[in-house]
Amino acid sequence: MPREKCFVAVQIRTWGMGFLSCVLAAVLIDLLTWSRPEAVPVLTLAGQMDPAKKADNALEVIDHAVQRTQKHGRLVVDVSFNYPSLGAKPVDSDIERWVTSLVRAFEEEVGAEHLNESDVEDMPESALNYALHGAYSVSRPSEDTVSLTFELWTYTGGVHGNLDVITLNYSLLSGQRLVLADLFEDPDAALGLMSAWSLQILSRRFAGEWDQDMLRNGASPEVENFAALTLTRDGIVIHFQPYQVAPWAAGAQEVEMPLEKLADARPLMAIWGR
Repeated sequence: MPREKCFVAVQIRTWGMGFLSCVLAAVLIDLLTWSRPEAVPVLTLAGQMDPAKKADNALEVIDHAVQRTQKHGRLVVDVSFNYPSLGAKPVDSDIERWVTSLVRAFEEEVGAEHLNESDVEDMPESALNYALHGAYSVSRPSEDTVSLTFELWTYTGGVHGNLDVITLNYSLLSGQRLVLADLFEDPDAALGLMSAWSLQILSRRFAGEWDQDMLRNGASPEVENFAALTLTRDGIVIHFQPYQVAPWAAGAQEVEMPLEKLADARPLMAIWGR
C-alpha cells in the first residue's frame, strides 16, 4: 500500500510529496472558495499567551496548541500544532475550524491507512513515527487586516518529511477571510503580474541551476500557483512549496513583491492601510 496517497478525489495540483498539496487538496479548495465560517464541532484546545507573538497596533495574539499522540498498532501518530486567536470572534472561529479540520483529516487518513497490522509489520520503528507539526507567524499590513502564515511539517514514511506553507488573510472589520478577488479589482491581472515578477526573481536566484520547465509551470499565472500569499505593509510575499518551482533540495521559495508592482491589478489599498 502506498504510504503517501491522496484521500480526496480532487487535486488542485501536486508538486511532489508535500502532504497538504496531496492529501489536503480539499483544504486548499476551502481556502480558495471560503465565504463565511460554518459552525462545526471543534477540538478541546489549551492556549497561553506568547508575548513574542504579539503584533503591532495593540493586537493581542494568544497562542493555542493541539498536542496529542495516537497509536494504531505499531504506528504512532504525533500531532503538535500551534495556532493563534486574535480577539475577533468570527476570525478566531474560522481559524479554529480550519485547524480542527486539518488535524482530523491527517489523523483519520494516516490512522485508517495503517489499521491493518500486516501492512506495517516489516517496517522499522523509525518509519512508524508519523507526525504533523504546525507553527505560524503574524503579519499586519494595516490596522484592520491580519495575515497568518502557517508552516506545516509532516512525516508519513519515506526518506524525509515534507513542508507545506499555507496563508490565511482576514479583515478584522468584517471577519471575512480574504481571497485573491478581495485583494485586487482585477485578479487575473494580479496573477499575470505575480507570475512575471516571480519568474524574473527566481530565474536570477537559480541562475539556470534547476529545471526551467518546473519553474515556468510552478509560477505560471494560475490561481493554485499563488494560493499562499502573506500580506505585508509593503506588499506581498509569495510562497512556493517544495517541488513547485524547484526540487526538494532548493526548499520552499519566497518572493517579495512591492505593492507598487501590482498597481495595474488595482489593489484595494485600504487592505494595506493606504
